[in-house]
Amino acid sequence: MKQQFQKFVFVTSCTALTIIGISTWKKSSEAITSNAGTKRPNIVFLIADDLGYADLPMYGGEVPTPNIEALAKSGMMLTNFHTAPTCSPSRAMLISGVDNHENGLATMDGLQSQAQKGQPGYEGYLNNRVVPLPQLLKDAGYHTYMVGKWHLGEEPGYRPSERGFEQSFALMQGGGSHFNLVGEEPNATSIFFDNGKRVTSLPANHYSSRTYTDKAIEYINKNRGDGKPFFVYTSYQAVHAPLHAPDEYIQKYMGKYDMGWDKLREQRFNRQKQLGLIPDYVSLPPRWPMVPAWDSLSPEERRFNSKKMAIYAGMLNALDDNIGRLVTHLKQIGEYDNTVFVFLSDNGGSGLDFVNTTNGKESPSPEFQEWFKKVGMNNSYENIGRVNSYVSLGINWAQPSTTPLLWSKARHSEGGVRVPAFISYSGGGVMSGRKSDAFTREVDIVPTVLNYAGVNPPGNTYQGRPVVPLEGRSLRPFLEGKSAQVYSPTEPIVQEVFGTSNKFVVLGDWKILQLNPPWGDRTWKLYNLRMDPRELNDLSEVYPDQLKKMVAIYDRYAKDMRIVPGDPESGY
Repeated sequence: MKQQFQKFVFVTSCTALTIIGISTWKKSSEAITSNAGTKRPNIVFLIADDLGYADLPMYGGEVPTPNIEALAKSGMMLTNFHTAPTCSPSRAMLISGVDNHENGLATMDGLQSQAQKGQPGYEGYLNNRVVPLPQLLKDAGYHTYMVGKWHLGEEPGYRPSERGFEQSFALMQGGGSHFNLVGEEPNATSIFFDNGKRVTSLPANHYSSRTYTDKAIEYINKNRGDGKPFFVYTSYQAVHAPLHAPDEYIQKYMGKYDMGWDKLREQRFNRQKQLGLIPDYVSLPPRWPMVPAWDSLSPEERRFNSKKMAIYAGMLNALDDNIGRLVTHLKQIGEYDNTVFVFLSDNGGSGLDFVNTTNGKESPSPEFQEWFKKVGMNNSYENIGRVNSYVSLGINWAQPSTTPLLWSKARHSEGGVRVPAFISYSGGGVMSGRKSDAFTREVDIVPTVLNYAGVNPPGNTYQGRPVVPLEGRSLRPFLEGKSAQVYSPTEPIVQEVFGTSNKFVVLGDWKILQLNPPWGDRTWKLYNLRMDPRELNDLSEVYPDQLKKMVAIYDRYAKDMRIVPGDPESGY
């Protein structure tokens, strides 16, 4: 039997830095309180892909998203919600309610080192040691629908139709074109399954956010007459690369980012202070060393990069419009007030560059250059954002996206794991018009949803087989104002992915963080988060005993979680 281990995570506060404890790693079969006897709510997940902490207006952004904002105001906005730093480990925790080392995504599929291959927890897909949320809800009489990105297993037995979803239209991989079946990597083809059958052509006039919303509405309408509640896992591709948007959305933002990433970051930072999201004493962090000053670019480079950000803004605007369509439909059929909405980004804003852009200039690698010629990609200024183009946002725009946090997607610094999120339930007691800086995280969503649905978790077994019990805890008392925090402030928190130098431990005001080059030097850094929420001032030489204590906490976690070394040169 595994020993108990308490995990911990750090959170920066809206008005001050707050350390909130997180759940124990104890295998408990304790049941969640049921709400039997009341009408069970519908559950709708709205998942954005690679949306940065500062991208939405409620978090300091400038792109109008009135539908998302209205939903957020109808519930509780979570300003310290945390995920894993990359998509499939994050989504695995969201849908299973347990640590990524238990559910099969200790690292992403295709990134396993030789030592990791075949080891428990490193399968690269959502394994059978967990019971996915849709299966539990389906068992309890819910209709279960899934649209959009899956990325939790492509092989038979691990597809959405086999993991509890009654109806599904799913992109199996991590990304791809928003307009057609072109994949996200050279010579790749996007794989879609429609209710378990391979799709050979997409709907006419396909654009990812539009098609996924159409399918979600179609599924909801199909069974509305039988009185059963429904769960809709709406997993949008936006705003993941490649950057694609309908022309009318791109045109709305042309020229609006001519001021560049330096000025945009400053504007978002100032709005965050006005909104009370960051303390007054925190100053704007310096520009990241790999990001050139906007004014150092040539006029042509500035023009090209301004349009990239315009496309990104257009994607976000289109996402909001389609979420608005879904919400409007639920209102029209009388289901809005009885629906729990969970909105979040799957990880921090992305600085990953799929075509090797450097210093603000498009410089595709030879592999991408060959592929672009083969498939007729046209990355001219006039054509980017359209169907036969392929650009990504890159690290230069990632810093404004994650303002004021350090780094971005794929790193365990706050910019990679702290995301915009909110939960609303107009007819169910969730406090409205509120925002909270209490620490919350993905593994809390499954127990929260089960609590509202009146469904008990399976504990240590499911249908006669051993399973990993839920790790998070229900947010319901917190959301309804019956408790001020979710976790005790006295527990340490640990998180790791890839088996390389990409991990953290938090204890009280202290955080240790280890990252790979160029983000770090593979050694532990110690930060006092109350004094230094930006993770800039390493105190490991000043307080060596504190560092030693926290490294020991991580070593215990690594042993109990059976962490296997990854490839140190992988970049993760």
